[in-house]
Amino acid sequence: MRAPSMQVQPERSKGLDLDRLMAACTAIAADTNLVDHPQFDRGHDQGLYLNFTFGTHHAAALWRLLRTRSYEDEELGAHLCAASMAVCSSTEGWDDYLLLYHFDPVVTLDPDTTL
Repeated sequence: MRAPSMQVQPERSKGLDLDRLMAACTAIAADTNLVDHPQFDRGHDQGLYLNFTFGTHHAAALWRLLRTRSYEDEELGAHLCAASMAVCSSTEGWDDYLLLYHFDPVVTLDPDTTL
């Protein structure tokens, strides 16, 4: 099983609607055809962060859905582009993960074709 995960740092984008973000991620987590094990948590490390992780056997399809419903969303997209990063674990866990999105455009991403 792989685990696409999005970390959001709300302080990077003032005006981010956290209720809308939570609703979007909850709707994705409810898709039991794609998501086997959702996990949402929050913490504080030099600012608030929210983690949305979705355990799945269909990482590529789930990443497409997550991208469509978050990064390409009319209301959420610009905020998430400024305030988040997305990664996906390998089948072996987090020691070997893919970086799928990063708020800093100079950071090199892994191709999502390897999902």
